[in-house]
Amino acid sequence: MSKLALLAAAVVFCACAAPREAAQTPPQKPAGPGAASVFEKRNFKLVKTPDPDLELQLESLLSASYDAAVVRHSGANPMEIGFTYSLSPRGAVYPFSEIEVSCIMQDKFARRHGPGLCADFFAELERKISKAVAGRQ
Repeated sequence: MSKLALLAAAVVFCACAAPREAAQTPPQKPAGPGAASVFEKRNFKLVKTPDPDLELQLESLLSASYDAAVVRHSGANPMEIGFTYSLSPRGAVYPFSEIEVSCIMQDKFARRHGPGLCADFFAELERKISKAVAGRQ
């Protein structure tokens, strides 16, 4: 083996054996006063085949569940709890055979209101979805 080949092999060996420094992550900027995070997510199974009527009902089911939870937790001041939700289709073949619903809270309210509010929201939504899909499967 030539000296050049030996030198190249030694360089590669040393480079591979050298300890690597941990990747530097850029410092994160502090979240602003209105920052929000997903507090909790839940999946709901709907129907296995396309059902346009049920898809149209989803918005009202979510809105009614949201309204019920907000009234229970904030009375006449819904803006004081920093709560919203999102919906994502999760079905493999038919996207709306399963949905993922996220309970989103402003960070400054999450600790105080998140557990109860999200639990009420999801319980209300579960009741409404169960009623809406009954007999459709």
